Amino acid sequence: MRLGEAEGVSESEGRGARPAADDGGKVAAAANIRAIVAISLAMASFACGDTLMKLASASLPTSELLFIRGIIIFVVSLIVAFPTGALRELRHVFERAMAGRIVGDVGGGWFFQSALARLPYADLTAICQLSPMMLTAASAIFLGERVGWRRWTATAVGLLGVLIIVRPGSSTFSWWALVGIASVLCTTVRDLSTRGINRRVPAILIMALSAGGVTLAAVAVAPFSNWQWPEQTLMLELSGAAMFSLLGQLGIIIAMRTGEVSAVVPFRYTIILFSIVSSVVVFGHFPDALTLLGIAIVTLAGLYTFYREQKLRRLAARKS
Repeated sequence: MRLGEAEGVSESEGRGARPAADDGGKVAAAANIRAIVAISLAMASFACGDTLMKLASASLPTSELLFIRGIIIFVVSLIVAFPTGALRELRHVFERAMAGRIVGDVGGGWFFQSALARLPYADLTAICQLSPMMLTAASAIFLGERVGWRRWTATAVGLLGVLIIVRPGSSTFSWWALVGIASVLCTTVRDLSTRGINRRVPAILIMALSAGGVTLAAVAVAPFSNWQWPEQTLMLELSGAAMFSLLGQLGIIIAMRTGEVSAVVPFRYTIILFSIVSSVVVFGHFPDALTLLGIAIVTLAGLYTFYREQKLRRLAARKS
């Protein structure tokens, strides 16, 4: 029943009440706009950080890159966590879910950076957009969530899009594309584990612990890598990459807390546009027609998966 149609409300009263609803709609619309700007800036930040990491990968091994970026993120996160009181919740992090997130983050970061050093950035970014569809499938398999044939079909279509990008058996195929897919699998483990972390644990503390895990893993591999003292330019690139990563995470948090999920999440795919711009401007590589087709298929499949999840949540809310 719309405002003004209730019994005992006159037409004039109904007209007088509408501006309040309109004002509420304007407030929600303004909040969504701010959230969309925040999520778009977050994706641009991630793209800038990835670009800097790819540039630095020409001079330093993967383990050293992850170590330097990880230690910067870890220290900055702790500096932020201390005055906010986030460290008081440290006792809640010693659980299996947090361990699973750290393992997934270590694997995802390692595989992604290894592939980033060797694949066109836009191609790898598109492959990684398979992540929400893999998360949907994993939720059905491991968490027992109900996934209908439409979302399973969207997942299969997304895989088809990735195959078009990767093109196994062709002259353009690179085995490093499989490493990119491995990073998606690890990211899925990370995201599934995150769902089980105690909600009292602040996001900044989760970020600090994940960065610490990545840093320790890099140190463990150091004896098998040819580490060298980075030049000042490289340190600036890696420091910039770390700060862009933190800004991206902050932008996501602001966006998800400000706007409606249905309005915000689709704009996460703007990272594909930013990655194409980076590939062209910085690395002089423009995706070919088949790759663009694969990118479009993966993006549309991901958006449809999200649309179905939102629709099912609304139906469940109405029934309850």
